[in-house]
Amino acid sequence: MIVVGIDPGTQKTGYAVLKMEPGRYSIVDAGAWRLVRGSARPVLGVRLEELFDRVTELFEKWNPRLIGLEKAVAFKNIGSALVLAEARGTVRLAAHRALDRAESRLIEISPTRVKRSATGSGGSKKASVERVLGYRFPELSRLTSGELPHDAYDAIAIAWTAWLDGRANTRSKAGAKTGKG
Repeated sequence: MIVVGIDPGTQKTGYAVLKMEPGRYSIVDAGAWRLVRGSARPVLGVRLEELFDRVTELFEKWNPRLIGLEKAVAFKNIGSALVLAEARGTVRLAAHRALDRAESRLIEISPTRVKRSATGSGGSKKASVERVLGYRFPELSRLTSGELPHDAYDAIAIAWTAWLDGRANTRSKAGAKTGKG
């Protein structure tokens, strides 16, 4: 099963593609798209268009079974929250344009839930999440040589959490159908 994690942003967006097989899981691709280049900062619409194109290409290439998308959280700056919401909307639109039954594939996950599934604590620091991901996915050291951006690590953790939550949802639905669980 292919699972994609997206850490949305309008300046940089992290992405990860995980391949989940029984008893074995691996990172197929991970990185971050820089939507602001050089000293000139493109207007928001141009950055969102680039985000749409990149996410669409990713979804069409991998046809993920599940897509983890980080939820917006409370912000002190309402303007930042609104801009992040536009990036999240762009990712949702790309999913709906590129994939059949996109809504059933999307799993929205809070940052606290992502940290809790990665480390066991919802209050973990980024360094702790990255360290645990390194244990869980040993190929990270070979893939990155230490150069993977924080946004990509976040996307890996989001994809991992989406997979865990997707499995839990599948089991609970199966239990409901059989009268168990």
